[in-house]
Amino acid sequence: MMFKCSTILTTLLLIFLMTISVESDSSEDTNRCKGFEEYRGQIDCKYNPDDYLDVPQIIARHGYPVEIHIVTTSDGYLLTLHRIIGSKNGIKGKQPVLLSHGVLGSSADWILDGDTALGYLLADNGYDVWMKNDRGNIYSKGHVSLPNWSAQYWNFSFHEMGIYDLPAIVSYISNITGKGGDLLYIGHSMGTTQFFVFSSLFPKLAAKHIKLMVGLAPTAYMTHIRSPIRYLAPFSNDLNWLAKHLGITEIKRESKFFEMLTFICETFQSKKICSNVLFLLCPSERNETNTAILPTIFAHDPAGSSVKNFIHYAQEIKDHGNFQYFDYGAKQNMIIYGNATPPSYPIKNIQVPIYLVYAPNDMMTSPIDVLRLSKKLRNLAGLYKVPDNDFTHLDYIFGKYVYQLVYKPILKVLRNYTDV
Repeated sequence: MMFKCSTILTTLLLIFLMTISVESDSSEDTNRCKGFEEYRGQIDCKYNPDDYLDVPQIIARHGYPVEIHIVTTSDGYLLTLHRIIGSKNGIKGKQPVLLSHGVLGSSADWILDGDTALGYLLADNGYDVWMKNDRGNIYSKGHVSLPNWSAQYWNFSFHEMGIYDLPAIVSYISNITGKGGDLLYIGHSMGTTQFFVFSSLFPKLAAKHIKLMVGLAPTAYMTHIRSPIRYLAPFSNDLNWLAKHLGITEIKRESKFFEMLTFICETFQSKKICSNVLFLLCPSERNETNTAILPTIFAHDPAGSSVKNFIHYAQEIKDHGNFQYFDYGAKQNMIIYGNATPPSYPIKNIQVPIYLVYAPNDMMTSPIDVLRLSKKLRNLAGLYKVPDNDFTHLDYIFGKYVYQLVYKPILKVLRNYTDV
C-alpha cells in the first residue's frame, strides 16, 4: 500500500508540475527547440522522430548501415549488440570499437545527439562501431531458459556483467571481425566498472582482445561521491532486505512513471522539470545538458536494470568506497567467499592500457577517487582532466560541448592505437 500511495503521489505531482509550467500545447510538428526560451516561444524549433524509433531505426534514419547481433553468455543471457559497420558514404569501418553505456542506459546513448554523437563520429572516422546492451535493459532481456519476470533472472549486478557478459562480447566481436587484439573499448560510468571487473579477474583474456580502454567518468572507488545518492548508501543492507522480501528485483523501463515523464518532457516549459530530474541524479552548478534532446533522452532512458546492481553500488559507497564483490552478509560471505567480508577486485592485475577521462565537478566520479584508481593501474596510458569546471557525469553523453571537450581529444588518442 505504501508503494502504491507513493506512485500515486508522484504521478499527481508530475501532473501538477506539468499543469503549472506549460504555456502552450506540444505540437508534433515542432517537438525540439534549442533552449528553454525557444521552447517558450516556439522559435527555431523542428520535429525529431527519434523519440518513437528503436536504435537500429534511428541509425538507419541518419543514413548509416546497421546490423543487429545476439550474443549468448555462458550463464545463458541473450545480449543485443548494435553495429554501425561504416560511414554514410558506404565506406566500411576497419578497426572495431566497443561502446559500453552507463547504468540504466542502452546503445541509444551513443547515437541520440545527432551528428556529434560518439557512435556516428567513430563511424565517420573509419571505425567499425559496436554498441552493447547490458543484461536486463530493454534490448537484452532474453535468456535461454529463465523468464525475465523471475527473481533468478534478475540476480545480477555489474559483477556478472564483468565476468560473463564482457568475455562473451569481446570474443564474439573478435571472431566476427577477425581482429582479435585490435579492439578499442570506450566505457562510460558503469561501462568502466564492469570493464575493471573483467580485466582484473581475467587479465590475459582482456589483453588478448582489447588494445586500449578509454574510461569516461571511470567508476571503481566511490569514497568521495557527492551525488545525493550517497544518502541512501547507509541503508543498502536494509534496502536489499526490503527489496528481497517484497519481490522487487527489476528497475523497469516499462512503468507509468517513465511514461508520464516522457510525456511531460514533450511539452515546452516542462523541459525545466526534466532537466531538474537529471540534476538530481547527476548535479552540477550549471546545467550543460543539451536541452534540445531532453525528450529523446527520456524516451530511451532509463532503459532498465536490476535492483541488485544498484544495491552493489550502494554497498561500495557505504563501505568507504572500496571496489569489492557483492556483500551478502557475514554468514553468506563465509560460504561464498570463505571470508566474512567480500574480497576487493585486484585492479593491479589489469594488463590492458587504460586512458582515464575525468571532470572536476563530476559528483558521481570524484577526481580524488579517479586519481586513486590511476595509481593502482600498472598500464596507465594517460589521464585527461576535462577543462570545464561545470562538466558533470551525464555531459559525457548528452553535454552541449562534449565534442570539443571530450570526443575530439579522444579521437586523437585513438589514432595512436589505430591500424586504419
